[in-house]
Amino acid sequence: MNGTRNVVKAGVAVAVCVLLVLAAVALRPVIGYDSPYSSPAPAPPPPMDLDPVTTPSASAPVPRGSGSRATDDVNGDDYPDLVFAAPAIGAPSTDPDGKQPVYLGVVYGSARGLDPTTRTVIKPDDTRLPPHLTPGGVPTADLDGDGYADILAGGHVVWGGPAGPRDGVPAAELGGVPGDFDGDGRQDLAVTEAVGKEFAETYQLRVLYGPFTREGKPRRMGAARPSPVAEAGLGYEDADFSLTVGDADGDRATDLVASAHGDDEQEPAVLLHGGDGPGGFAARAPYLRAGSAVAFGDFDGDGKGDLAIGDNGTRNGEPGADAQDPTVHDTVTVYYGGNRPDKRLKPGATGEYATEDLDSDGRDELLISFGGGVKILRGNADGLTTDGSATLRRAGAGKEVPASERPAHFTAVRDFDRDGRAEVVFSWSPYGDRGGSTGPSRWWVLEGGTDKVAAFTDAKFFD
Repeated sequence: MNGTRNVVKAGVAVAVCVLLVLAAVALRPVIGYDSPYSSPAPAPPPPMDLDPVTTPSASAPVPRGSGSRATDDVNGDDYPDLVFAAPAIGAPSTDPDGKQPVYLGVVYGSARGLDPTTRTVIKPDDTRLPPHLTPGGVPTADLDGDGYADILAGGHVVWGGPAGPRDGVPAAELGGVPGDFDGDGRQDLAVTEAVGKEFAETYQLRVLYGPFTREGKPRRMGAARPSPVAEAGLGYEDADFSLTVGDADGDRATDLVASAHGDDEQEPAVLLHGGDGPGGFAARAPYLRAGSAVAFGDFDGDGKGDLAIGDNGTRNGEPGADAQDPTVHDTVTVYYGGNRPDKRLKPGATGEYATEDLDSDGRDELLISFGGGVKILRGNADGLTTDGSATLRRAGAGKEVPASERPAHFTAVRDFDRDGRAEVVFSWSPYGDRGGSTGPSRWWVLEGGTDKVAAFTDAKFFD
């Protein structure tokens, strides 16, 4: 974790020394601790072939589960699964721009972690998939309450079952952000709705309460609530808003942050506590510091959820756009669920946020994604800290791929083997502005935020 140290014994030729030094320099960016305020972005990503990689061919039978309460366990065997969308190599393209069709994949978790030989691949022409599916991680939730997580793929729900996605069961057209907003133990969906005519629309929030039927019908439909951002008097009356869900107070009901959509700036946000108030949330929606990156976690391990909000790095490119409010610019603010006061940090990175416990200490880490990697801020008894922060990087390779398209994407963080230490997943596809895919996609699975890595490709997934 502290870089590669090469010990050069006396009598070794000078040329060998030089080679060892160069090797050390090449390996240092892969993973290492940074000072709290050092930015990880300028360092070049490592070449892809530094990590041993497997190319699994024949797939093994999917372990049959009997159901679980996990929201990310598609086959119900008590191990979380990785669900993703990726370019389908060799599939004919019907896109007018020639972009490669996208398939949906599930790689199943086990006591040994993710096993790419145990997988389900749903091809692009499957009627359960939407016509346009974006490559990347895909969310899951058990919407029908049968003990098997369902896949929310671009407005279509692919239903889970004992052997993974159910064959022969049509997808439901259903979208939204999943959570248990009334605390009854069943998954609901929070959705934004446009009201009015085109170019004169306003937006409102509504909760669809589960369980859902296989046709996508909710058990009941909650009342509509005006845009929480506009309702709080923060402006943006005609603007859409995004939703992030999690636990901010330690009760049974899922809470929600509504963030205004603006002009690629750091926009205002409000926190809504799940309950029985207007539209399914407490009447008062407290204002948060502005910021476009949001995540929930328990950073101090007190059992009460915390909330991180900060600068995701987007700027609108206009003159003065970098002159952000100093309370937001390059910062993250943590709102603690207990009696601990709010805390503002300078993490040395900006990007989207995710949280999980990487070291099995009962406290979540905050992961900040950037092109080609993530910055990790550690949780401890005093809450989130920049002390001992770490940076992970991965990248694709190939002479035919421009350097600007080689950085890998942070795809997921999850404890696939249930050992208490979540794995960090990066993915990369030779798929960008050039049109179609020219080769296999690749995934890296890093154990507990360390340099212990397993890598695999999908080169044989369709064989």
